[in-house]
Amino acid sequence: MSEPEIEVENRKKIYELIEEFPGLHMREIKRRTDMSMNLVRYHLSQLKRYKVVEEVEEGEYKRYYPKKGEKRVDLEDKRYLALLREEIPLAVVVYLLSEGEPVSHGDIKEELDIAASTLSYHLKKMRKKGLLTREGRQYWLTNPEEISNLLVKYEPPKDVIDEFIDLWESLSLGMIF
Repeated sequence: MSEPEIEVENRKKIYELIEEFPGLHMREIKRRTDMSMNLVRYHLSQLKRYKVVEEVEEGEYKRYYPKKGEKRVDLEDKRYLALLREEIPLAVVVYLLSEGEPVSHGDIKEELDIAASTLSYHLKKMRKKGLLTREGRQYWLTNPEEISNLLVKYEPPKDVIDEFIDLWESLSLGMIF
């Protein structure tokens, strides 16, 4: 399937951003494109109208994915991708991957310097989506190899992962699994 033809410059900029980082929400698209919210909203509505972009409601966010072309995201990948676009769940995932074994709530809280209640909220959300498993006070990734592959395939924006560069390189080189 060929890539869609998009002639309007701002619309093309938004589409290319969504293609590069599937699963972004509107406010993040606004921030990264430096366009007004109304302009982003308008162009997203046009991209949806022409069935180039898919909007998926994910809790309080609407996330956007390419609907056509080689960068199309399948349903299985969307299951976790929305969480991996959030700073705290991503940090938890990267930490659990680097540890490679079950880790306690307290250890995660200490290592990531996150308030206990905030961490609990995100861990619960991650468990509900099937990303994490918990037994007693220990947490681990339900399917670390699948998550690893997703992180390599749909790498988050660079500014989100700056502190995790070494882990990304080891993931890309397949050194963890």
